[in-house]
Amino acid sequence: MANFEKTDIFEKSEFNREYINILLKDVIEIINNKGYNPKNQLMGYIKTNNPVYIPRDNGARDKITKISTDEILEFLLENFMKEK
Repeated sequence: MANFEKTDIFEKSEFNREYINILLKDVIEIINNKGYNPKNQLMGYIKTNNPVYIPRDNGARDKITKISTDEILEFLLENFMKEK
């Protein structure tokens, strides 16, 4: 049963991390299905901020441009540092 006496705080950062996680997994799968190397294609996109490195198939290019390259880098660094 919900406690309506307490105010919950919505953590936008947690929502964003999950959104980025889902989006990147989807885009990586699409890149793989096209026969490209996801690491190379994502690096090209991140370094240049040019979505031409991401295929248009299944809306991958539109999906990846919904988040900034800075957000992608931050997400990847956070996950890398969690592993250490």
